[in-house]
Amino acid sequence: VIALDRDNLTQTYAKSLLKRFPKRFNFFEKKFSELDKVIKPNLSPRAIIFDLGLSSFQLADEKRGFSFQRDSVLDMRMGESEETAADFLNSKNEKEISDTLFNYGEERSSRKIAKAIINYRKKKKIERTFELVELIKSVKKPSKRKIINPATKTFQAIRIYVNNELEELKNGLISAINILKKQGRLVVISFHSLEDR
Repeated sequence: VIALDRDNLTQTYAKSLLKRFPKRFNFFEKKFSELDKVIKPNLSPRAIIFDLGLSSFQLADEKRGFSFQRDSVLDMRMGESEETAADFLNSKNEKEISDTLFNYGEERSSRKIAKAIINYRKKKKIERTFELVELIKSVKKPSKRKIINPATKTFQAIRIYVNNELEELKNGLISAINILKKQGRLVVISFHSLEDR
């Protein structure tokens, strides 16, 4: 099992499984793209499963900044990447922010949100999740037809960017196909259209 996250819960869960089934599990804190470094050269798995979802424990952790429903520091890093969500928001120009929100979040209001971020930044740095949520709400009104928070797509886009998720997935899929036993199974649990595509 490759655990892509650095949270304590993942480590606790790993220790519990290892204690109960010492010969059946190995845990590695690695990226999908490092799959070929984890699997032994003489081992060809019959199946590989990628679960691309965030856990409720990650969303609930106020130190992580994944959720727009909790006021916390804008981090959003899965592992040890250098750039945080706050770094991204406070250093990129308007076009870079707008393009990221549109390409990774399919956010139609990306230009308005990027402009609001740049204007806010002139007064102070964006450091908290609720600051970002209020910025988004100031330029994007909630849909009357859908029950979805206006910040959903922006938070998704920033998280994907910070963790280089699509590139990691692409490289992980290539590694998995090369490693799998002939006629093996590759199962991917995805949660949004970018991952599907």
